[in-house]
Amino acid sequence: MSTGGVEDLRRLLLRTLNDNQLLILSRVAANDRPLTGLLIKLSEETGVPLSTLKLNARILRELNLISYGSVGEKREAEVEPVGNLVLRLMDASGNAKIRFYD
Repeated sequence: MSTGGVEDLRRLLLRTLNDNQLLILSRVAANDRPLTGLLIKLSEETGVPLSTLKLNARILRELNLISYGSVGEKREAEVEPVGNLVLRLMDASGNAKIRFYD
């Protein structure tokens, strides 16, 4: 068993997820509000069009990284377990450790 590969996975994720997706993922983790409100605030803060943020949030949901409600089902946006793993891998402190079986 080895603990290497964390940096390789981190690089892979950086190539797979774009800046907007990483920003949305981290903001969902740090907030407890419905997605639309969070994206509106994020759009105002960053200048990224709301439609772009909504598209990227939908992609994150399709990848099972986040979950959120719908028009008929209002609920807070949440980071899914796989999304938490991505956030841990992206942690700049270097504390992420994952065990791989050789």
